[in-house]
Amino acid sequence: MPLTKPLVRILAVIAILALAAVAVLWLGARTAFARRVAGDWIAETSGLPASVESVRLGFLPRPFMQVGGLAITQPSGFDAGPLLEAGEVRVTVPWGSLFGAPAVESLAVSDAVARPIKAADGADNWSALISRLAELGGEGPSAWSIARLEFERGALEFHDLATGSEWRLTAITIDAQDIAPAAGFPVEMRMAGVAGANTFHFALNGQGVVDPDAGRYAATSLTFRGWAGGEPLPLAGIEMLGAAELASYDSATGIAAIPRGTFNVAGIPGEFMTSFQSDDPVAQLTFSVKTDSFAPRAPAIAFGFPLPATADPQAYQALQLSFDGRRVNGVLHLDPIAGRLDDTQFDGRIVPTERLIRAEIDRIDLNRYLPAEPEGAKERKATLESIVEGLGDFDIDAEIRIGEALVAGAKLRNSVIRVERDAEPAT
Repeated sequence: MPLTKPLVRILAVIAILALAAVAVLWLGARTAFARRVAGDWIAETSGLPASVESVRLGFLPRPFMQVGGLAITQPSGFDAGPLLEAGEVRVTVPWGSLFGAPAVESLAVSDAVARPIKAADGADNWSALISRLAELGGEGPSAWSIARLEFERGALEFHDLATGSEWRLTAITIDAQDIAPAAGFPVEMRMAGVAGANTFHFALNGQGVVDPDAGRYAATSLTFRGWAGGEPLPLAGIEMLGAAELASYDSATGIAAIPRGTFNVAGIPGEFMTSFQSDDPVAQLTFSVKTDSFAPRAPAIAFGFPLPATADPQAYQALQLSFDGRRVNGVLHLDPIAGRLDDTQFDGRIVPTERLIRAEIDRIDLNRYLPAEPEGAKERKATLESIVEGLGDFDIDAEIRIGEALVAGAKLRNSVIRVERDAEPAT
């Protein structure tokens, strides 16, 4: 049936009004007023002052909004640059999401930087923001989806003012698809990092799970490959491989954990577990490491500390290590440490920052580990003395107890080697 003239006119008016509305929105989004409105909305949502440098809206082929130069200010009492900033955020939604459940076709974020800080009194600058964002879901189960997440050139700068520690992750890239509450989705992540004098690069692949209703976030079937360099590692650095069945974070307890993982670092195979509790002021970080038995000469070269040629070519044939670690009030403790070198069992503890070493050795034939081709027993003894004296070159606080030591034809029982650190210079 042909359209009547009045109906044609009505449809024409509607089309003109729709085009006018699109034009107003398109042009208005480029004004300072739109930028202020966007900044005010983000500030109201986050509970912190915010600003944007540019806003762009589009409608074809899908509705989208692009925000440039986003910055969210630190909470009161924190002043190390913006808490969050992003060079560009682009959100594209399907037309159907305008009338149904929240759905995002793609979310692309580039050049973003997050600066979490823990103050000297234990307060942090991120908990309030996370709690506020969690409330946006409203009542009832979460119902949203993100078909594609692309995150590139991101950075994370962490500062702990209580301990003076800090580290930085850079070049963070994340690619994930089909994200929805409590459902598994594939995710890939790349990153680089700096911690003190060390740098590292990592690539991770696995399945992610985001469950905001239960406050649980996890990754499963993880595999990773990486590289680490910087002092005391050699210029070429070391390579590492690994896997973990589960890595999780529970917001109710504040605990992030990997119950079990495997690794191969510079040819050293083993397994590990780790746990981090942000609100534990005494022992935030705990971990355990256990290696398989391995020949230590090749890894020693990779770490830049080649082992010397020895009188017995079978010396340093096999080494196995296990240790527990924890960070107490900002200080790393490795306790206990246990292991076996060839036929020798040992255990002890180490506090790296204090250069403190305590060790007990059951039995060791030091003749095997002296330099090759000694010139006689007298020379062997002198070489042993030089080894003991050489410990002082490391400026360590060490106490090593040896149940039985064989050297230069002599058997020494219940020996104790003590090394004291150099006196600190007066200030």
